[in-house]
Amino acid sequence: MDLTHQFLLAMPGLHESWFDNTLSYIFEHDEQGALGFVINRPAPLSVGEIFDQLDITSTNDKTRSDAAFSGGPLEVERGFVLYPSDPSLVFSESTHASDGGNGISLSGSTELLESIATGKGPGQFLFLLGYAGWGPGQLESEIAKNAWLTCDADPDIIFSDGTADKRHLAARSLGIDVSMLSSQVGRA
Repeated sequence: MDLTHQFLLAMPGLHESWFDNTLSYIFEHDEQGALGFVINRPAPLSVGEIFDQLDITSTNDKTRSDAAFSGGPLEVERGFVLYPSDPSLVFSESTHASDGGNGISLSGSTELLESIATGKGPGQFLFLLGYAGWGPGQLESEIAKNAWLTCDADPDIIFSDGTADKRHLAARSLGIDVSMLSSQVGRA
């Protein structure tokens, strides 16, 4: 089961965990595990405040007010940027950007942040603090235990403005109303 470029919708059984009511995007999944990011939990900082902490001069007022997101419970002091892949964005060789092969790129480079701060970077992006990671077989086991629903990821949802609506929009793509989900599981 390859879960790369899938959404994980947290089921009600995760209500007392860090992932309560979250929508996660799986950027990479293989036999070694999975790398993902929660995309609907705003961090207590704006992108502008992060620029200030990194001494990055920002001339893009709209970007300064954008919310940063808590990408997951691991390495919460580490920043990542998810953005639509764009071959016209050219950075130095030292800037590492990984394209998940699904039109979405990931980078943690200061050069990318500087380009965003001056309006020369990607028009759409998510700035994430931390990430979610799963070891070999861990995510598959959690899905089997009804901790997550999965569906194809949609870049329009990933980069949409409404943080609270992202989970509902992803669920709606499955024909599900998340308010009707139960934490009880069973077999008929």
